[in-house]
Amino acid sequence: MESNTKIGFSEAVCVLLIVVISHLILTVPKIILHNQGSSSALNIIYITLIALLITFILSLLYKKFKGKDILDLSGYLLGSKFQFLIGIMYIAFFLFTCSLLLRNTAENLKTMYFQSTPIPYILFFILLVVGFMNRYSLKSVIKCNLIVVPMVVLALLVLFILSFNSFTLERIFPILGYGSGNTFVNGIGNIFVFGNMVFLFFLMPILKDYYQFNKIAYTSVITSGIFVFLTIFALLLMFPLDISSNSNLPMYLQTRKITLGEFIQRVDAFFILIWIISLLSYLSIVMSFILSTFKKITNIQNKTFVSYSFVAILFGISLLYKNVIQIRQLDANLYKYISLFFTFGISFLILLLCNIKHKIREKKKI
Repeated sequence: MESNTKIGFSEAVCVLLIVVISHLILTVPKIILHNQGSSSALNIIYITLIALLITFILSLLYKKFKGKDILDLSGYLLGSKFQFLIGIMYIAFFLFTCSLLLRNTAENLKTMYFQSTPIPYILFFILLVVGFMNRYSLKSVIKCNLIVVPMVVLALLVLFILSFNSFTLERIFPILGYGSGNTFVNGIGNIFVFGNMVFLFFLMPILKDYYQFNKIAYTSVITSGIFVFLTIFALLLMFPLDISSNSNLPMYLQTRKITLGEFIQRVDAFFILIWIISLLSYLSIVMSFILSTFKKITNIQNKTFVSYSFVAILFGISLLYKNVIQIRQLDANLYKYISLFFTFGISFLILLLCNIKHKIREKKKI
């Protein structure tokens, strides 16, 4: 990471929250509702508790490696070549997840407002903003995100409150949905919604106070769990499952159903604005981490050229997808499992092996 970048508690939590919020607006609800049915809200509580347990384990494993990110850990474990490989893998993962979200956003915007506008044009104008943002340092992007996240969080809370009148409590039954096995065994895979935890492995070196790491981790998991629960709960009570689980943008349907007397009839327009702002902030944050990671494993100095190169790569990848159907299939069948692999698989495995290596070295010193 950039050596001169140091962020505090609020900035770190907002970085983690924008990741969850961006995916929550677009992809997470339909996947959860489709897989879990009427037990979706219960499943979110369940996986939040599991995420907290994993966070506890993470905090224990990180005790000996304060100030080190996943690249430092990889280098400590198997040297610079392994560090380079892990860095490239994470860059590819971030580009893939960003491209899915970006193309999905462009397809939805085209359907709702820009029917005659070609997809490449929509992608270009979104990435133009992202490219401009990434001319600045990671710290500057994070500072901007600190302004965006409270605004988005407030909008989501207002959206939930305004949805009360449309709730039908009977839709939450049967409480176990498709059965206890599906809710508590198969449903463990839904922990992918906490994919923001992967950024915990990149935040450590840029924290002003390393000892706030545990507090940041727990706060982000609990807050993320609350927002995912409120969103899923509202959609579950507002629409039949076949509508909410098959809609490409279920939260947009939620806003279309909300009115405030005769004064405000189009809340969805405000929602679209918030959605686009959160997407731009998310893409800028992730692209900044991609640039910092690439710079760390290559020692390249020309950040501006590299920034535009990665924006161009993201643009190209986003154009590879054929249509919304393919994107939805990738979201449900690939993104979910790749996210689990990087967040709760290889990252934890590297950290665990580093702890084992550290203990072996300590024993040899005795």
